[in-house]
Amino acid sequence: VNLEGYTPAPLSESDLTMEDRWILSRLSTVAEEMTTVLSRYQIDVATRAIRDFTWNEFCDWYLEMIKPRLWDEEQKPAAQRVLVGVLDALLRLLQPFVPFITEELWQRLNEIAPERGLFTPKKGAESIMIAAWPEPPKDWQDPQLEKRFERLQEMIVAVRNIRAVYKISPAVPLQLFLRCESSVADDMQNVAGQFDNLAKTLLESAGADVQRPSGSATFSLNDVDGFIALEGIIDLEAELERLRGEAEKLEKHITASEKKLANKNFVDRAPADVVAGVQETL
Repeated sequence: VNLEGYTPAPLSESDLTMEDRWILSRLSTVAEEMTTVLSRYQIDVATRAIRDFTWNEFCDWYLEMIKPRLWDEEQKPAAQRVLVGVLDALLRLLQPFVPFITEELWQRLNEIAPERGLFTPKKGAESIMIAAWPEPPKDWQDPQLEKRFERLQEMIVAVRNIRAVYKISPAVPLQLFLRCESSVADDMQNVAGQFDNLAKTLLESAGADVQRPSGSATFSLNDVDGFIALEGIIDLEAELERLRGEAEKLEKHITASEKKLANKNFVDRAPADVVAGVQETL
């Protein structure tokens, strides 16, 4: 984690970006959930909750989202302060499950950022074993913002999948068009920078009247149709030829499976799970 040059200072609401408010909302939500389930001795539920938050949200998404700010000298101080504050609380939530690892990381955090906190910095406890259990304010929770970021993540995964399918290098910039309701369009415009940051994709337009560009790849989510312009990026004729080849393979597979199922000897004599397996492939 890029914490070189960290300096403690109070944070204000104006210092927070949208991704900061999202991770603080998730932190508060997860901390509240863990407090509840641990009081009921539901260790398995607590373990899944903190594992998902740590790996799937903090590491996979938040750290990637804030990298541009950590590289920018003007934005770096506030980004580091939020990051350190979230990391402090995260280690305390993890402590019951991995006490030795969290103690080691806590000591390193004390060296790098001895004073830290959300939103007023104070000296960290000498050991995580005597640090208070985190209780982030409930008013940090913003379900609508969490839904907005969940949608953003789904779209970025869809864009990455299109890159993988068409073997497009991550270095090649893409153009994204979204057909969606105006409220969704506004949400996505507010986080448009993350499309570029996380998927090297420019959000060209979003709204109910957006049309599909010719020669584009598509994806559909619950309330959004997305289009990625591919003209000039891939060889469309070669792609059509590839798809024709895939269609021929599928037709041959379907024909072979139908012949098997039409064969009374196969249906009567083959194990039931084998017959069911052939049926499921159709």
